Amino acid sequence: MDFIDLIKERKSIRHFTAELPPREVILECLEAASWAPNPTSQQPWKFIILSGESLKKMCRVIADNFAKAAAELAKQPAPAVSDGMAQELKARKDRSFSEMLSFLKEKGADIQTIGAGNFAFHHAPMGIMFVTYPCKNQNYLKAAVAAMENFLLAATARGLGTCWINAVSICQESIKKGLDLEPDLILVDGVAVGYPVKDSSLNQIPRHRLPVEEVTEFL
Repeated sequence: MDFIDLIKERKSIRHFTAELPPREVILECLEAASWAPNPTSQQPWKFIILSGESLKKMCRVIADNFAKAAAELAKQPAPAVSDGMAQELKARKDRSFSEMLSFLKEKGADIQTIGAGNFAFHHAPMGIMFVTYPCKNQNYLKAAVAAMENFLLAATARGLGTCWINAVSICQESIKKGLDLEPDLILVDGVAVGYPVKDSSLNQIPRHRLPVEEVTEFL
């Protein structure tokens, strides 16, 4: 498959089989992650793999703490974004969510159950947390996100399904306590990993991207 086609093939999977991906395949995808560009070449990332009871425990922590953590996050000052751009970004989100919900309702999906899946790694057999460390200029965070993208693409190339789980970063303080992780770690986010149920409507949600000309400026 052409690499550009592979990028477009990657999508969020929300319905997985129970089959646990082989250890060697996961390590191969994580090796691809480790070749991500990283400012200062410090490779400031850590990959924490969870399955079985450890994954269930983290999902319980997220379910128990998400509402409170999200409320605390909402109290934080909003970044400085122009009113016009803020409205445009909200409109993009609203259009995307409206189309997704319409599609799922048409397929008879239980929207509430799907929403709850965000707190349970969509019941995937494996979850991976991408972790980094504090850094004043955010270089470590940028590097870890690049590694995460490499992993998502490598997993797609190997026939795995993935879904970015941002409840991990929102609930990270509770997760670190619940899993007895080092307190100075920064949980960038999690990824649900497994084999997709190919005929599931949850894995066929329409996706779109803006024409690149709309978000490109040549100076």
